[in-house]
Amino acid sequence: MVFNGRVEMDGPSSENLIGESALSGASKDSQQNDSQQEPRLDGLRILFAVDCKFPGQGGAEAQALKLAISMRDRGAFVEFVTPRILASQPLEEDFHGFTIKRVDYPHIRWIGSLVLMAYFARYLRANADRFDAVHVHITHLMAATAGFVRSTTGMPVTTKISGFYEFEGGVLDQRKKYKPLNYLLRQGLRKVDFVQTISEQTREKLLEAEFRDEQIRFIPNGIDVGVAPVARQADDTHILGYCGRLREVKGVHVLFDAVAEILKRRPNEKIKVVIAGSGTSQDDLLAQVERLNIGKHVEWLGLIEDTQSFFRAIDIYVQPSFAEGLPNSVMEAMVEQKPVVASDIGGNNDLVTHGVTGLSFPAGDAAKLADQLLHMIDNHDVKNSLASAGRQVIEERYDIERVVTKLAELYRV
Repeated sequence: MVFNGRVEMDGPSSENLIGESALSGASKDSQQNDSQQEPRLDGLRILFAVDCKFPGQGGAEAQALKLAISMRDRGAFVEFVTPRILASQPLEEDFHGFTIKRVDYPHIRWIGSLVLMAYFARYLRANADRFDAVHVHITHLMAATAGFVRSTTGMPVTTKISGFYEFEGGVLDQRKKYKPLNYLLRQGLRKVDFVQTISEQTREKLLEAEFRDEQIRFIPNGIDVGVAPVARQADDTHILGYCGRLREVKGVHVLFDAVAEILKRRPNEKIKVVIAGSGTSQDDLLAQVERLNIGKHVEWLGLIEDTQSFFRAIDIYVQPSFAEGLPNSVMEAMVEQKPVVASDIGGNNDLVTHGVTGLSFPAGDAAKLADQLLHMIDNHDVKNSLASAGRQVIEERYDIERVVTKLAELYRV
């Protein structure tokens, strides 16, 4: 098994889970197909505000970069602005040919949030003549601020709901709607032009959170589908993969329990689990692997840059999450024509139709996950059929060029 991406656990260059080769490939494909893409975005100037540490390893950060590259290839100008989360981050830097500007602020609870909002409002007013629209990735402080100053900047504001974060402890958590900061942010969010939702389930939650129906636009994450999938050279080892953050909500511990169950049923089964990513649950997961005595079946890659090579080197992709928006990792697996087994929740269900585009299982149920994995392992034709159907649904619904075209319509209101 060969993984071409450089593997590191630490270091600033490993913060990004988007592979250099995957991005350059997407850019080339877009340039080669320019003559076929309509409409062009020449002259359109977009400010991407990413309300988290950027560049970063999360799906929202990855999607923002992919969109920016696709828009640039079609003639648009895109610039990034983000909070300065770490003192080590420069106030301005170049990343993949884009300028990233950072808004500095004091990291003091409550006060820091209000100061960041004030400074970002000043930034928007000062740069209003440089951009035609603002697209905020992750709905929080920056989205609310852009809403508050919408009438003075004249820039249409689109804010994207990334998924789990906003509704579980974030600004749209209904249990915290009357907390002072959340109440303030919701007032600003009512003034944005559009709220981009990436899954059908999220639309209902937005209505419950008192967004207006006319604000909500269903525009899913996009992915480049131009590169044909490459099959892994077959051998007798079944390689399962997971790529993403290592947090309890991602359910990687359920995957390990399922692997232990498979080996309990079939002690001689040749199976390997490859984990790409890092996070707060990593130590607990390492201890779990040792406790289950499955260490020789698990390979840890840490943070990787070349995700395309990762997906091409596995046989089955597993997404065992307890909550998701619209997982980029599942989309990447599908575009590489890898069969997916995913928990039956949230955005996973938008991508995986059980028995059609993949297999699903109840979140947290390791025994059922083991059943589904063994079903794929034992039925080669089923595995191939699911993989092919998964690739097809990505081509038909999630091609990044379709997504860019829909977003451009929002920017030009």
